[in-house]
Amino acid sequence: MSQVVNAVRNGPFWHDSVIFITWDEHGGFYDHVPPPAAAHPDGIDPGQCADLSNPPASLQPGGGAECTQPLEGGNSSVTAASLLCPAFAADPTGRYPRACANFDQLGVRVPFLAVSAFSRPHHVSHAVADHTSILAFVEAAFLPGRQHLTRRDADADDLLDLFDFVHAPSLGTAVGQASPPEIDCTPVR
Repeated sequence: MSQVVNAVRNGPFWHDSVIFITWDEHGGFYDHVPPPAAAHPDGIDPGQCADLSNPPASLQPGGGAECTQPLEGGNSSVTAASLLCPAFAADPTGRYPRACANFDQLGVRVPFLAVSAFSRPHHVSHAVADHTSILAFVEAAFLPGRQHLTRRDADADDLLDLFDFVHAPSLGTAVGQASPPEIDCTPVR
């Protein structure tokens, strides 16, 4: 990461760049804060489709069952939803059970860094953000009229509190070279 940050920092585009560094997993650390709810991206529950596969129910978002296109690996949407929620398998053309996992829940907190000439020095954001916040940032910064792909990114924090785009407070901040780890943990092949 240090090499990438230093390459951008010392390159010709530092004055208009933002580097987002995030993790996909929490690394096994305990988090005492329960994950918050999230906006459901499209309102379509697992196993349901917004297509013409089962009219008239499938004419409504979240009303159709058994998508016409198989999912990756050849599974149908109902098979995949049944694996996610065995209670759904009992009535795969019915409503998806509320008690089952859905796409309306965020996960545990993970580290996140925003490195830029525009980053506010010593700033720690207390906004609830998620991985979709990076998309919300791109939409807020580059798309006129606040266009969004789904309800999830429309509801996500846009990370703008991390930056000062007027004064670029970190434009001249030195970025040191990271030392290599004391113990090399590289797997042996």
